[in-house]
Amino acid sequence: MKYKEIKIYAKDSAQLSQLTEELTAMGYEDLLINDPADVDELLEGSWAYTGSVADKELLDSFRSSAYAVVYLDADEQQSEELSEIMKRFESSQALVDDEDWLHKWEEYYVPFRITPDIVVKPVWREYEKAPGELVIDIDPGLAFGTGTSPTTYLAARLLEKHVKTGMDVIDAGCGTGILAVIASKLGAGRVHAVDIDPEAVAAAENNAKINGCGNISAAEADLLKGVEQRADLVIGNLLAPLVMALSEEVAERSEPGTVFVASGIIDDMEEECLAHVMAQGFEFLEIMRDDCWTAFAARFKGN
Repeated sequence: MKYKEIKIYAKDSAQLSQLTEELTAMGYEDLLINDPADVDELLEGSWAYTGSVADKELLDSFRSSAYAVVYLDADEQQSEELSEIMKRFESSQALVDDEDWLHKWEEYYVPFRITPDIVVKPVWREYEKAPGELVIDIDPGLAFGTGTSPTTYLAARLLEKHVKTGMDVIDAGCGTGILAVIASKLGAGRVHAVDIDPEAVAAAENNAKINGCGNISAAEADLLKGVEQRADLVIGNLLAPLVMALSEEVAERSEPGTVFVASGIIDDMEEECLAHVMAQGFEFLEIMRDDCWTAFAARFKGN
C-alpha cells in the first residue's frame, strides 16, 4: 500500500514545538518528529557513554534538521489548513510504500552501550568487541524491547550487580528477551522468560539461540501465573501497576532471600509502588533513577 509522506521543516526546536502543536490541533496525531535537541538530551547524564559506540554519521543526520512528518493515504487530499502550513514552512513530499516503513527503522538501530560493560547490537550490524565487553545480539522481530529505553538500562545495571553465578532467574514480561539474555551472559544457571504475548515468546527464544544461551527457556504466561519454575531472582521491566502485581506473586511463591528486580516505574507512581512492594515483605537493596523512571532491587524477607 502506498502512502504520501509530507515532511515539514522547522528552523529550531522552539519552532518545531509550535509546528507540532498546530498539526496536532488539526487532527494529525500520528506524527514522526525529529528534534535535534533530543539527541543531545539522550547522550547526557547516565546515557553519556552511548556516544562511544553510536554511529557519528547517524547522530549528525538527526542533528542536521528539525522536522515533522505527516502521512496520508496516497489518494487522500491534504486539508486547506495543512496546505497553509506548507506555504509557511519549507516542505517536501514523497510517495512511500508501507513495506519501506516496516524496515525503515532498522537503519537507525545501531550498536549502543547499555551499561559501561554491556553493548547491545542488532543482528544485522557489525561491531568489534573490545576486551571486557559483553556484547548482546538482538533481533526484535515483532516484539517490544530493543534495549534503548532507560528502563532497560536501569534493569541491566541492577542485573549486573545482583545476578550471581548459578542463579535460577525468571524474566517476567520478557519482551524480546534482552534481560533474559543479559542474565544468562552474567552467569545465571537457568533463565525462564515468560510473556503474555506469543510474539515476545518467539522473539525471546530466537534471541536466546542467536546468543548461544542454551539455558534460556521461554513460554507464554501472565506474569507468574502457571509458572512452576523456582527462582533465586525475578526480573520484571514493566509498568508500575504490573510491578505491584508481580511483587505479590513473587512473595507468594518465594523463600526468604529471593531477589526481586523491577524497572519501568514512572516517577508519579514511585511512592505508591515502593510502599506496596515493601508491604509484601521485601526490603530494598538498591533504588536507581534515571530521568522520570525508577528501578529497584529488593530481597524477600518473608511475611
